[in-house]
Amino acid sequence: MLDSLLQAHEGLIIFLLAIFASLGVRLSTLYHPNLILSLVFKAIAERVYRPKAASSYQLLSGTLGFFLPILTITVLTYAIISFAFYPNWLGGLVLFLCLDISHESRAKRISALIKSKQKVTARAVLQGMVARDVEKLTELGICKAAIDSTALNTLRHFFVIAVLYLAAGPYLALFYKLLLLCDHAWRQVMPPSTRFMASLSRVIWLIEFMPIRLLITCFSLLLRPKQTWHYIKYYGRHFSQTNTGWALSFFAANLHTQLAGPRFYFGERYDVMRVGAKAQPSAEHIQHLLGLLNQMRWLFIATSALLLVIINFASLML
Repeated sequence: MLDSLLQAHEGLIIFLLAIFASLGVRLSTLYHPNLILSLVFKAIAERVYRPKAASSYQLLSGTLGFFLPILTITVLTYAIISFAFYPNWLGGLVLFLCLDISHESRAKRISALIKSKQKVTARAVLQGMVARDVEKLTELGICKAAIDSTALNTLRHFFVIAVLYLAAGPYLALFYKLLLLCDHAWRQVMPPSTRFMASLSRVIWLIEFMPIRLLITCFSLLLRPKQTWHYIKYYGRHFSQTNTGWALSFFAANLHTQLAGPRFYFGERYDVMRVGAKAQPSAEHIQHLLGLLNQMRWLFIATSALLLVIINFASLML
């Protein structure tokens, strides 16, 4: 009886173990696969990217530059898992390696540095989180960039990946994770508006379109729904990247602060819409964000576990 029950809930056990391991076990960046993959994607961009080339060349080379290596890695992972004795557990290992909340610890450090008036050190920590120019950021700019980056990266590298794993298995979650790593690596080499990154940005937008809207809708039902949907109506739908606009609208509404705004890449100014009409962010808002993300995380874990239990028992009854 116990064996059959454990077998029926094997997927739930693997999912929860991977989630809690990602929260409690922090692998060093020196030997984490993310570092190696980021360096590979960055090297590809440095070798292939030609800023003065024709638009058609940039679009084609950019598409092949991310699709071929990511597809190769995903197919190799599929082949390894298919021939393994415990494929489901290897899939759980893939989920564990894909989940990432490291930005939260950096944001916490930035908050402490801002409070102690160490803006230079705070900029240095922020530089490892974002691809934008940070040398001239004021205290306000540092706080806003830290909140934007932490909120979006936790949403994408934890919540969206977990949703993709539950909906389609480890391979789509891995594919999406590799896209995010490639996007961040390429932004360190070229401005985000270049034609070279157009296909990559579009694929990321398509994959995360439904998960982000599902997550924001569910979270907003319990966390300031009226203000969130007001911001989505006036800001999120008109943001340059609508998925990001939805996410920033939710966080701006719950943190009672203004997010996003103009930024610089490689010395060039990009006019990005500001989200929210509340007070400007401060170090205290970073602390509030970390508390909000933790609240969202436990709510997501509890809801996902409950749904998986219901689905498993329903399958046993049938």
